[in-house]
Amino acid sequence: MKPFRTLLFLLGVLLMLVLISWAMPAGGIRIGSMTLNFPSYRSIFFPEKISYADITKIIADTTDNDSLKQGTPNIPDSLFAATITEVMHPLQFGDKSGSALWKFYETLISGEGLVRVVHYGDSQIEGDRMTGYLRQKFQERFGGKGIGFVPAKKVSNVSLPVNLENIGDWTRYTLYGKRDTTIKHNKFGPSGSIARFSPVSGDTAKKTYEASVLLSHNATSYKSAFQFTKLKVLFSNITSTLMAELTVDDQPSGMNILGQSSDLTQLEWTLPETHENIKIEFTSESSPDVLGFLLDPATGIVFDNIPMRGSSGTDFTRMDAGQLGSFFRTQNVKLIIYQFGVNVVPIEHDDYTFYENWVYSQLAFLKRLSPDLCILVVGVSDMSKKVEGKYVSYPNIVKIRDAQRKAAFRAGCAFWDTYEAMGGKNSMPSWVNADPTLASPDYTHFNHSGTQIIARMLYKALMADYEAYMKKRPKTEKPG
Repeated sequence: MKPFRTLLFLLGVLLMLVLISWAMPAGGIRIGSMTLNFPSYRSIFFPEKISYADITKIIADTTDNDSLKQGTPNIPDSLFAATITEVMHPLQFGDKSGSALWKFYETLISGEGLVRVVHYGDSQIEGDRMTGYLRQKFQERFGGKGIGFVPAKKVSNVSLPVNLENIGDWTRYTLYGKRDTTIKHNKFGPSGSIARFSPVSGDTAKKTYEASVLLSHNATSYKSAFQFTKLKVLFSNITSTLMAELTVDDQPSGMNILGQSSDLTQLEWTLPETHENIKIEFTSESSPDVLGFLLDPATGIVFDNIPMRGSSGTDFTRMDAGQLGSFFRTQNVKLIIYQFGVNVVPIEHDDYTFYENWVYSQLAFLKRLSPDLCILVVGVSDMSKKVEGKYVSYPNIVKIRDAQRKAAFRAGCAFWDTYEAMGGKNSMPSWVNADPTLASPDYTHFNHSGTQIIARMLYKALMADYEAYMKKRPKTEKPG
């Protein structure tokens, strides 16, 4: 090819690229599940300067993280208020009274029995992240040990605050995500998941199935995690006689036989104050639906960590209301922390009114199950996507956050703004690039260190609101 023609060809290619660059819309062109991106004319010749959030002040106050794992004494009432340093992002309420959590605070003040908090969330709380910190701090203040709910079957690649080993042919089924159609009911317990050690459809020939679960202390968890004295096993759909045997530190410690029942059934054992390992053995001709275990103290407070990977937080209305309500009432659930949103972000919409209504329907459903139940909605965190070579916040984050807040206020719930607390727009890259890093390279999830910081800020917000309530609460006169 002659030089002149070569030059014309190159100029033609360059002109075509410039035209494509000029015509390419921001965010690229979606083709099915794929997005076609091309550098825009403006990004090449007039690149936009991306300003990332300054999180220096946010991450500065992290002094007590290590002390929690060693176990610290209860804080005297006279000194407790002084432990709350600057509250950068307080709880938000839909009315001037700010009374959404008062019933929960009253149960803490009474100090009677065991108070349960259930922390529901998506993958952002997997591995006891956030929940573990809140549990330990609340137990230091209000008493209690143990970790509460543990699933019957461990989810792969998800750590637990205790070691759990399943022996036998255990299968896990969930209400959310890809559902197994062999499960014809919606009684999936408080976690939206069950486990079984025999097939759902029984064999025509009689066969006895045996399975067991081993529990032991996890050295990476808080010191009090395995110091529980009440071990509870939750069942449903018991279709054949079930024998359950308990072994504590290699010593036989209990044996129970349960008859057929379709209702929520609880088996409870009292344990010594110190123990190293626990084994629970099951024998039956057909496995019941095992809903999970509760590793509880006798009194004080306990936090259940219940992550629902892949869920947008809109699955609760699909659960059996009778069974879920029974769990809330019998286990004295007084507060639900509702933390979802990261699975809603990737699919972008202009209007999120539909999502507001979805969230409101879930919150209203949960509150109907137990009259004294309080709910705290923890808003979506910042998430980033790569646009023209740089990580920036998804443009719909604020709309999703606003929809969550509106739904919370409509349902009479409290709200905490994670997005603003972590720094707002373009803050996630600052967490990822911090030294040491505070978030995963997926620009979506906090790592353990980052989660501790977020949990600490939420704890401060809760305690500041609790102290404010204590000041305005009518004083009760002591008898005599």
